[in-house]
Amino acid sequence: MQHQNLCDRIIKLDRQIRFAGIVNGRGEVIEGGFQNDVQPLLDGTDEQQMYVQSLSSMTALERHAGRLGKVRYSFTECEKVSLFTFPLKDSILCVSTSSRTDPIKILDKIRRTIKVRPANARKSNRRIK
Repeated sequence: MQHQNLCDRIIKLDRQIRFAGIVNGRGEVIEGGFQNDVQPLLDGTDEQQMYVQSLSSMTALERHAGRLGKVRYSFTECEKVSLFTFPLKDSILCVSTSSRTDPIKILDKIRRTIKVRPANARKSNRRIK
């Protein structure tokens, strides 16, 4: 799936999603953007530092996958926004939402879109709907 197509699909999942973007191994947003009429809360430098930190956190968690299991996502809840980070093949998907939204509802929508198996799903040949 093309990255821009993925970001566009995620942005359209819910009006409470503020941003969806693909961050490469250098912490740069290579695809994605904000929901219409949404302004970033951080300036360019601070935003870049946040993506580098998200990448660093995901990389640290993945180093322990042998003992902890594969990382499915990371979630951070702040007063103004909630932040989701999902590992992809050679990048990460970062999604920010309004803090007023139900994180489980949004998480389920995103996981279905990127085809991430829920933690309690049984292994089978059936598809997640």
